[in-house]
Parts: sequence; C-alpha cells; structure tokens
Amino acid sequence: PAIETSTGRNVMSVVVTDQGFAGDSAKEPIFDIDTSTQVNVLQDCLTQTRVHIHAENFSDGRIFTLARQLRLIGFTGVIRGVCDLLPDQFGMALHAGMDEVQISSQHAARCDEAAWLARRDWSVNSYQRRLRGE
Repeated sequence: PAIETSTGRNVMSVVVTDQGFAGDSAKEPIFDIDTSTQVNVLQDCLTQTRVHIHAENFSDGRIFTLARQLRLIGFTGVIRGVCDLLPDQFGMALHAGMDEVQISSQHAARCDEAAWLARRDWSVNSYQRRLRGE
C-alpha cells in the first residue's frame, strides 16, 4: 500500500519512478527531512537506506539541492521527493539524485503517467540541444 503522507491539504499517495507510476515498495525505515534542513545536517542521513525530502510546493528548489548534496556526500540509498512537482521538473529531479517522487492522487489525475515519462530525461528537451541543432 502507498504511504499516505500529508503535506498541507493533499495526501501524497502516488509514487513516480523512471518507469512511470508505481506502487510504494518502501519496506525499509524512512528518514524524513524537509527543505528547511540545513546541508550540514545531511551527514545524519548517511547511515540510512531511504530518505524522503518533503517540500510544500513545486517552486521550492531546495528539494533538488538537498538531493544533490546527499549524493555528493556519498548517500547511496533511495531518495524520494515528496511534493507535487511538475512533470517538467521530473528529469531534473532524477538528475539531481532523486530515485522517485511521491505526488498526490489529485496531481496524478491532472498530470498523467505519459507526461512524467516524456520528461524523465532532462536533457532531451533542453534549449542547449535545440541551439546545437540536435
């Protein structure tokens, strides 16, 4: 069953991976942090197997920074972003180090699986590639 994580008024119940919508397969303990977590505290995550980073909304870019910083300091476990990110942000979330994103069922109904899958490779639709004629 999906983890029913509540952020504000929405229940976050749909997991998005690079393969599309998936059930929640998290069996290991979850170490929760949010975007107010200071980077110097991330060392506490290194002994964990799964970290969930919670953000209030898609415009909080600190969720990407924290995921990237976790990878840079050597975290090798699963990183899940818990936030109604936009499908356009999904490729960058994966590139920053997240393995999956957890969104609300309402958001999943608005942004279907095809939209997420179409944007999983962050560099495919980049303006730099268009400028280079690729």
